[in-house]
Amino acid sequence: MNNEPFVKTTTVAELGRVSFELPWDSHDAPDPVAALTAARAKHGDTFTLQSGETQYVMIFSAAALEAFYELPERVASKGLADYRMLLRKLPEVLFNGRRTFAHDLFGATEVTGYLPNVDHAIALGITELQRDITGVTGITGIGDEGLGGNAGDAVVDVFGFARRLGHRIGITSWFGKDAPFEELVALLDQLDGADAFVHPEAMIGREPGMELAAMAEVANIVQQLLDNPDRTPSFFDVVAQRWHDTHGEARATGIAYDLILLHIATMTNLFAAIGWALSCAARYPNDAGDLDRLALEAIRLGQRSIITREVLCPTTLFDGVQVIELKAGMMLATMAPVTNRAISAGARADGNTFDPSRWAGPALRNDVTVATFGHGEHRCPAQRFSMLAITRTVSAVLRAFEISAEFDGIEPLPLQVGGIARPAHECLIRYRPRTT
Repeated sequence: MNNEPFVKTTTVAELGRVSFELPWDSHDAPDPVAALTAARAKHGDTFTLQSGETQYVMIFSAAALEAFYELPERVASKGLADYRMLLRKLPEVLFNGRRTFAHDLFGATEVTGYLPNVDHAIALGITELQRDITGVTGITGIGDEGLGGNAGDAVVDVFGFARRLGHRIGITSWFGKDAPFEELVALLDQLDGADAFVHPEAMIGREPGMELAAMAEVANIVQQLLDNPDRTPSFFDVVAQRWHDTHGEARATGIAYDLILLHIATMTNLFAAIGWALSCAARYPNDAGDLDRLALEAIRLGQRSIITREVLCPTTLFDGVQVIELKAGMMLATMAPVTNRAISAGARADGNTFDPSRWAGPALRNDVTVATFGHGEHRCPAQRFSMLAITRTVSAVLRAFEISAEFDGIEPLPLQVGGIARPAHECLIRYRPRTT
């Protein structure tokens, strides 16, 4: 006699259904986090969303998320879903024929080798902040002539500082110290693939003409670096060696496209995570003792990702209550901030409150309802590199300066549907040289 409890099999048509536009389908889309939170309150942890021509099966229960992360890529592809999103911003030719990939970069030995570049970039960032205090015209901050600054202190937009620092880390690591920094910053900002999910509404009907022009300019810079026999050895040479069988424009273009995608892949969310971590250190100085915990908690709160997988063949998914039948062509999806902020773990606070004591080492990473760097085979390969870059930055800033926040909280861009939240408004911190 079978004593196993009966588990209902459910078709997608039998699930609760909501219909509203996601931001890449309409300029008039609602805030997706608020809309999906409301839909979950009404329909439970599993329901369907119709946006434009696409049907999404939205899942939020622990059982469903565990099954979601365990699905083989050949059955439900995250890579294909991410690729389709990036194509809203970047031309398809950028992705064709690549020879260097993000997963090539972040073994333990490789990460250790990048740390001098990270520290070099941080030191330059600290120097720029110090120049603003002394009255020398700086780039990242606002000196005592503006925003009510006092002699001996200055104010900086923390996310602007973090973005420039992220560029410095990436350009120094991948292009090398001899690369023209300011020129590359302007070009890589134009090629920021994160725009596809940070400003999805701006991608509707967009043509990639400016991106193609920027890619050509990066290839010109690569050719100049190749022609410089005195350049400092760097990862640039590793990438260049992978194109040893090509010549002239084809070689410079191949190397450039590899480096562009590496920079996009590693810097897409690093600067925003640095900005959140510095913001939390400024707002909650008493909680800045363990920087790993601070960084993980800042990322948990800042996470804004919709995580999608395109179903490639018929399959099923158990959500803890029912087995759901999925058909090819559907999108299986969850949205991290909906569950990230629903947790109640921790000694003092609910999920909307900053509380780094939730983290006992990386413990919450084992909870599939909380997403920082992802889970399973799709976990971010740059996790160790990113955590080291974040914590080393915060540590260096706190050693050099006393900092305080000039804002009460970070309001995310309302239509962002991926990555770490970018702020809707400036987030200013005041800093002065540390005397103790």
